[in-house]
Amino acid sequence: MRSTRNILPWVAAGVAVLSLPAAPRALEAQTSDLTILVAPVAATEPVDRRFGERIAEEIRDGLKIFPGYIAIERDDARDLIDDYDLDERTMTAIDWRQLGLQMEAALVMVGTAVATGGGVEVDVNFIEPRSGDELPMTAFTVADDDSHEEAGAQIMGQLGRGVEYLRSLAFCGDYLASEQPMEAISNCNAALALNPDSDRAHYLRGRAHMLNEAWGDAATDLQGVVDNNASDTEALESLAFTYAQLGDGAASLRYYQRYLDFRPDEVDIRLRIAYDLTQAGSWAETVQLLQDGVERAPDNVDLLEYLTGAALQAGQTDGAVTDAAMIRVAVDASGKLVDLQGDAVNPSTLSNATNAYMLLEEYDAALAFSDQALESISSSDGSGEGEMSREELLAQVHSSRATIYDRMENPEMGVAELEQALAYNPDVPNGRQRLAALKLQTGDVEGAVADFRAAVENGADPNQIANAIFSLAYTNHFEAQSRALSNPATIDVREVATALELFAVAAEFVQDPAASEQMHFFIAFGYYLQGSAYDSRNEDDEACAPARSALNAFQRVSTHLAQAGSHQAGSQQQIREAIDVQLYRQESIIEASCSR
Repeated sequence: MRSTRNILPWVAAGVAVLSLPAAPRALEAQTSDLTILVAPVAATEPVDRRFGERIAEEIRDGLKIFPGYIAIERDDARDLIDDYDLDERTMTAIDWRQLGLQMEAALVMVGTAVATGGGVEVDVNFIEPRSGDELPMTAFTVADDDSHEEAGAQIMGQLGRGVEYLRSLAFCGDYLASEQPMEAISNCNAALALNPDSDRAHYLRGRAHMLNEAWGDAATDLQGVVDNNASDTEALESLAFTYAQLGDGAASLRYYQRYLDFRPDEVDIRLRIAYDLTQAGSWAETVQLLQDGVERAPDNVDLLEYLTGAALQAGQTDGAVTDAAMIRVAVDASGKLVDLQGDAVNPSTLSNATNAYMLLEEYDAALAFSDQALESISSSDGSGEGEMSREELLAQVHSSRATIYDRMENPEMGVAELEQALAYNPDVPNGRQRLAALKLQTGDVEGAVADFRAAVENGADPNQIANAIFSLAYTNHFEAQSRALSNPATIDVREVATALELFAVAAEFVQDPAASEQMHFFIAFGYYLQGSAYDSRNEDDEACAPARSALNAFQRVSTHLAQAGSHQAGSQQQIREAIDVQLYRQESIIEASCSR
């Protein structure tokens, strides 16, 4: 069976006069017949030339009763042939197709008749003149060049099957346009049953699978179309998008690049493709696509801006550098933008560059870029059409500067920057929580606790907040003191007190039962450490005041152990045994010393 890309759906709209249940509305509305330009079949000697002309007449006669189509009058065609000073006897299939285009024909019939050992082989095609698509037609053999009636009958019979194919293909396209993928697939299946090699039917079915998000099925259909016709740009772009959805970034980029080979310098198309890749999370492939574009257009601001953001995203995950080379691409691209635009550079570019330098741990450069960003944003009128407002941009830069100062171990400056960020935008991501952590580093426990409370009130996850507070308290204030238990005199009671204060706040926020038990265990252990430290500082004559402080601490241990569940059950038992001894000891000291 012969087949090329086949007829586009709109060509066959006229076949709606052939009844089909539940036809799409656009097809039901079509009532006029479509025209076919019938060319004489080109006969090769020794076949009589008139054989081809007679076949054409048979087809014109047959179309008089064929639903949905009519033949263009031969005299009308000849008049136009004369106008173009052509000779019908020497016209090629391309000439007839161009003539059909001028006459607004839906189809053009062309063909050949060649003598064979068993008679005359007739090979006829019906071509859509605009696209060059063809109906599925099969060559056949008749006895001799007097068998024009038989040839005409066979052609009309095949045309009938071709129209059935066209009708199914048309319905498939129309249902697809109406975003009814299952109906589209059903009609494409019907078209493929008549013409299994139809690239157009496979393409439309592939698009319907895409609409249905059946990406594997879509890839199968579209890959076949591309394999058959490497220049089908519609199929190339659809296949590239499909592979992106399947997570095959390399294949997606490969087919997008092949698509762009046909339009290499169209920046808007490249940017649209870059957006498709980023939506699928294919950041590395996005960067490659944009770098190719920058090579062709080194001074294109849109490409460089998109490249800066995409490379920054491709090089890190949740703030941790995973590909330093990608981060460097972002830095270089932003540098080119500054060179190109000077003071007019987009503030978001400067913000992105700041983050890139920060990720590379080049903090002085990050601060310098952020200074430039703040100056640029502050001098703007805030009326740009970007995704972020002037205040949001300023908040973003100040937030980045807070992170830089945190990494430079300058929490005081970090607090100042983050407070400025929150003044511009109270919704800075994790702003209050980060501010609280920075305040803890400065020793402002009261301020930190207030900000932690504000974070929870603003909708932060209380378990996340609790775990953050507990982790900070344990790492910064508790861990070292717990290791000093073997020599209680070296325990810093102020550090333990700070840890206990933060542990208590964390326990107040936490909702997870297991985490709550853990926190109460460490509160109990903290009081045990505190009591042990006070006891170790007692004078040889066992003074009253240290004993009272130790007793107060030891008495609090049991309350929190009771809420610790089974967390570190063995350690709990050891602490309880030690507490019994310590309570008796401290009470004895107080009885003997405090009444003096």
